[in-house]
Amino acid sequence: MTPSSGTARRRVVHVGTGMTGSVALRAIIDDPALELTGLKVSSQTKVGDDAGQLCGRPNVGIVATDDMTAILDAKPDCIAYCATAVRREDEVIADIVDYLEAGINVVTISAIPMVYPKAAPAKWREPIEDAARRGNSTFYATGCEPGFVSLNLPTALLAGAGVIDTYRMDEYALDLDLSYPIWEVLHESMGFGKPNGHIPIRIAVGKVNNDWEPVVRYVADILGVDVERVALDWETILAPHDLDTALGVIPKDTICGHRWQIAAMHDKRPVVSVQYFAAVTSTPWPESWPRPAQPGKGGMVFRIEGNPNMTLALHLDPTPDDTTNPGVAATAMAAVNAIPAVIDAPPGLLDTPLSGIRIVTRQTRH
Repeated sequence: MTPSSGTARRRVVHVGTGMTGSVALRAIIDDPALELTGLKVSSQTKVGDDAGQLCGRPNVGIVATDDMTAILDAKPDCIAYCATAVRREDEVIADIVDYLEAGINVVTISAIPMVYPKAAPAKWREPIEDAARRGNSTFYATGCEPGFVSLNLPTALLAGAGVIDTYRMDEYALDLDLSYPIWEVLHESMGFGKPNGHIPIRIAVGKVNNDWEPVVRYVADILGVDVERVALDWETILAPHDLDTALGVIPKDTICGHRWQIAAMHDKRPVVSVQYFAAVTSTPWPESWPRPAQPGKGGMVFRIEGNPNMTLALHLDPTPDDTTNPGVAATAMAAVNAIPAVIDAPPGLLDTPLSGIRIVTRQTRH
């Protein structure tokens, strides 16, 4: 879809040019309804570079800056905030607060707990909510999963459900050494290669609860389920021998995979849950773990027990002429596609998945 005649392009400042941020930046440049008016980076080595150079596009005449004043002077309709939140959550919150207080709408993939603000930790929700009120601005957090996969898709799927006993989404993050080759994340956050008994950091610091509890509470709310508590259980598996991966060897008897489930409990049973499996290419699959829809292929499987029973498998596949991880691409596009709807939305925190997004086809790109 292209902008209608006389419709002004939406002015967007982009923040963040890492793995996902660069994909989002490229999508903004390619979108005929959006006008890139500024680019903020944190790396001094990127300051002064043209935005096109930083995302695989020709020069567009917008150079990267680390100057907040320059960003505000660009007077954007929206900030596409895609900077990393790894070990800098407080900075992310502070950055978003500054933009909202300045009266600028914000779309972000960097505030995962805020995909459903009602259930987000107060640490995230309260300062962002206050800033949006003071700036009369709009805030929306999205992504892939958590994001449109775990919010938008269940909303649509459950529209055709009758009596529901349980809902569960299983996510299979397989071949992570190939699809997400960042050893710091796999080793430090997920625990791959760590000794037996190690608690993966994303579990130890509460990241799993912070990021996925809003998801199960959202689904529970649309089902009208009274949640007594949210429970987390998890386990790791150990390499039976040295495992070769694209990122090096995972030694015998160290962690080579993990599973966790976070569940909204009612009448002492899990009614709404999300279950996550993480593995590298050579991880042996335990017999006790449910298998993905297609052997050896990651993705999500939605499982609804009730009347009728429902099973839906989703796979994000790479484009033959693009090496971008499809999960990374979907994360970026969930934010970019939402920008016009967020700009048009009333001020405040958007707390339900957006459906009024606009998709750019290959035919309508520049």
